[in-house]
Amino acid sequence: MTLTSIAIAIAVIVFVLARRLRGEAVPAPKKLFLLPIVVGAIGLENLSHAKPNAIAIDVIVVGSALSLGLGLLRGRFDKVSMVNGAPYMAWTAGSVVVLVVNVLLKLALDVGGVTAGGTKAALSSSILLSLGLTLLGEAGIVWLRAQSLQTQGAATDQYRGLVQHADRPTTWPPTR
Repeated sequence: MTLTSIAIAIAVIVFVLARRLRGEAVPAPKKLFLLPIVVGAIGLENLSHAKPNAIAIDVIVVGSALSLGLGLLRGRFDKVSMVNGAPYMAWTAGSVVVLVVNVLLKLALDVGGVTAGGTKAALSSSILLSLGLTLLGEAGIVWLRAQSLQTQGAATDQYRGLVQHADRPTTWPPTR
């Protein structure tokens, strides 16, 4: 893993943490899925330069599946509510715990893979792929939950998470 890859991973984590802990309007699907796809593509590009052996490939596949699954779980822990008729999301303590567990499990899996004889360069290069997959899983669940809130809110307007804030977007998807 190069210094650039490490810097990108840290920047993405800090960026996502800052925005999600503060809370934000759920963006249009194009914007919601853009960051996970770009980070995953960078991870695949990094991985293409490494020469993984069979053990490293197995560890990368397991780590990718684990990251995607934990991203789906984190999406369930995220607080998704309606604010002025638009979906709004924020991370909860559970969301942060799942992210920390994801990072720790990925690092432990990579260390175990190297110990078992996997290619160190390939395993360390897969961190951005895993990060992209976990963000993709979360984005998918948040998008589905936001869509269901919109249809529930339109039918009943009785959702218990309805909060009125003047500084929040009032249209869906938010336009800038």
